Amino acid sequence: MLKSIEELDDFFLSYMPEKGAIGNLRDNRLERMETLLFALKNPEKSYKTIHLAGSKGKGTTATLIAAGLNTSKKTGLYRSPHVYDTRERFTLSGTFFADDEYLESANELSSYLDKLSFSPTTFELYTAYAYLLFKNTGCEYAVIETGLGGRLDATNTIESIMEVILPIELEHTDVLGDTIEKISVEKSKIIKKNSIVILSDVTEKAYRIFEDEARREDAKLYSFRDEISSFSHSEERDGSLTSFSLDGKRYDLKCRIRSYEIGKNYALSILALKRTGELTEDAIKAMTAINIEGRFEERSNGGKTTVLDVAHTAHSMQNLTDTFSRLYDVKKSCVVYSSLSGKDYQGMLGILLEKFDSLIITSAGSFKKSDPDEIYNAAMRMKRNNQMIYLIKNEKEAYSFAKRISDIILITGSFYLVGQFGDENA
Repeated sequence: MLKSIEELDDFFLSYMPEKGAIGNLRDNRLERMETLLFALKNPEKSYKTIHLAGSKGKGTTATLIAAGLNTSKKTGLYRSPHVYDTRERFTLSGTFFADDEYLESANELSSYLDKLSFSPTTFELYTAYAYLLFKNTGCEYAVIETGLGGRLDATNTIESIMEVILPIELEHTDVLGDTIEKISVEKSKIIKKNSIVILSDVTEKAYRIFEDEARREDAKLYSFRDEISSFSHSEERDGSLTSFSLDGKRYDLKCRIRSYEIGKNYALSILALKRTGELTEDAIKAMTAINIEGRFEERSNGGKTTVLDVAHTAHSMQNLTDTFSRLYDVKKSCVVYSSLSGKDYQGMLGILLEKFDSLIITSAGSFKKSDPDEIYNAAMRMKRNNQMIYLIKNEKEAYSFAKRISDIILITGSFYLVGQFGDENA
């Protein structure tokens, strides 16, 4: 019996599969999830769901859509991974539920687990728990972000009314495939019969894959390229300005979150709400007012400025560094960087080394595997003569060193790295 919110994280992590077992467990994940959800009396059928997949931006877009929906319909939001607090995965449109609501649903879920013929993984429990929590708290909508891929993802057990597909990049190539086309096929399999598909600005080959899948499922496809026109974006120190036209109407948004790609996420979110019939002025106000942890998150303390961003693909790193360089002097800045194994760390390093002269390689926490020695050796091979590359494996020591040598610090490369600094007075 869980009695305090501090026990919630330990409950989920106690079901973490052994290393090396993920591949085998993934093969029959949907069957296990269906069995688990049946035991819970299928809570995911209690509300309308919107499902998101993609390589980067789905957490931000999910948060924006949920914020807009929640102004008129009680809306649960399921994201992964979290940055600072496990409860970030399961929220009422970005705000925490009451502690007793979290605990009651966790204890209800726990009571069913001994009756199963198998042991669910941590992510399967996260997913089932989100569905149950949203049912128990009376949500009318749930916005659900995939974990890895789409076709075999534990979240692909919902009958969504809408799927939102974000840009596709090479990621998890050992699991999802080694081309954009193969990865797109995996992610396209979240599209459901007679649903609505909202498609971001993807490559032509990826577009055709999603278009074909939508046609097979008799789903209505609305794409960024066809629906959004005259898109523009600019940044200021206190936020950003995003403008575009949709259905003959001009939208001029003053947003708290910065970056060009996030501006496109705003446009895509408004398109999604418009096509669900849930777009209102209150929804737009709610979307533009929010901040999201780890998305160009700025902190200032003692004359030092720190920016934390969970960019973890080459495209998102380019977007981040472009935004950062427009607002700060990169020559006076230092980067603390790490990446999970399996990510395109060389692509990200190349982008960072184009602009920054000081780079500290560190670990990405202990939750998932990272290889700072491998990343450091690659950085040393890629660096220019005037660049300083350091290897400090302890994340907090790396940050302390960065503050000694620079007044402006960027921490990036992984959710799990940024997550180490939730309690820092940066």
